[in-house]
Amino acid sequence: MLRKGFFEFLKSYSKKPFLFILFIFFSCTTTVYHSKEGITHQIEDIPFYAQEDYHCGPASLASVINYWGINIKPQDVAKEIFLKSVKGTLTIDMVLYAQKMGFETTQYEGDLEDLKTKIKNNLPLIVLVDTGYLFTHVYHFMVVTGFTDDGVIVNSGKFKGKIIKNEDFLNIWKKAGYWTLLIVRNNIDENK
Repeated sequence: MLRKGFFEFLKSYSKKPFLFILFIFFSCTTTVYHSKEGITHQIEDIPFYAQEDYHCGPASLASVINYWGINIKPQDVAKEIFLKSVKGTLTIDMVLYAQKMGFETTQYEGDLEDLKTKIKNNLPLIVLVDTGYLFTHVYHFMVVTGFTDDGVIVNSGKFKGKIIKNEDFLNIWKKAGYWTLLIVRNNIDENK
């Protein structure tokens, strides 16, 4: 139903080429920096897995689980939690899978200061963002690996060490309720 409404919306714009082009242009823009200059803190030894289509959840989980020393492939995680019917992974399944693997999990509404504190303590976070526009939601899991003075460093999709300006990051994170997942080993020293 929502998808049908969205396509009707696009059809109305296609009759006005200039507005349609503007819509497409702004729906694909994100401020991304790849410079290492100005990095305040970054966790260096987080494995990166370029995600397959709609497998951002399994790729993010595999990344953090491997960081804590358990060798697992994103494909193995996907077999357990990826839902073809929704073309994605539910947040609850992310939590339950990590717990099943023996980890302590905390899902919560995060903020930028908490994110920076966790990163300074070498605790990577999985966040859920919404990169959709207007009436569409495009949810996406990313691993936060560091931060700069004015941006957040993430492993996302096919990009390792992608820097997103704080303002842009907060906008897309807010649309997903600032959902944050902390995964740590049971009885672990937080300094790894």
